[in-house]
Amino acid sequence: MFSTDSLAATNLRSSDSLTPPKERRTVLNQDDFMTLLSTQLRNQDPTKPLDANEMVAQMAQLSTVTGISDLGKQVAELSRSLNSSRAAEIAQLVGREVLLDGESSLLPIGGALQGAVNLPADAPDLNITIYDQAGRLVRQVSLGAQPAGMVRFAWDGSQADGTGAMPGRYRVYADPGNGQTVPALAVGRVDSVLFGSDGQGAQLILNGYGATDLSAVRQVM
Repeated sequence: MFSTDSLAATNLRSSDSLTPPKERRTVLNQDDFMTLLSTQLRNQDPTKPLDANEMVAQMAQLSTVTGISDLGKQVAELSRSLNSSRAAEIAQLVGREVLLDGESSLLPIGGALQGAVNLPADAPDLNITIYDQAGRLVRQVSLGAQPAGMVRFAWDGSQADGTGAMPGRYRVYADPGNGQTVPALAVGRVDSVLFGSDGQGAQLILNGYGATDLSAVRQVM
């Protein structure tokens, strides 16, 4: 560490401040261009003056470059604004229920498997069939005739013999009774939202289902 005497020996006082050198720029801006152009005009050869068309072309090139730079800044600002708005909208899903592809639905401990079927037409006899992950039939329940639209159902885990099924994932299928298969949807509650960088790649943290991509959501209840 320098003492006061050593600072004085180098013509510096202890009260002097050492100013770091200015950062060297490697890109010319519009002011630099105008300075160079005016210098070129002052020092041009009188017998070979700067061609007016060439000068206009240089000005047009600068204007184009400047415009592209400004446009890039505006697009970046718009992108940040959209990401912020999108993040705010997604955050509003916390506490809401969403419908997911229900082929793999969760039977929680001490709870019921929640599901839904979106019927495109009236169903004469809507049947819900539940299989375990090994493909074994666990339960089949008839919900009877149902009108077109969203029909929700819940399975408490009871099997046909009265015993309770093990908590876990089950495959659920819906048959409206008209020979057509209708996709079953799982119902999950959004506990929180996990955002990626700049609001991209957001995932919903669903109760019992964990992190789920937004693309898996079919409907918000």
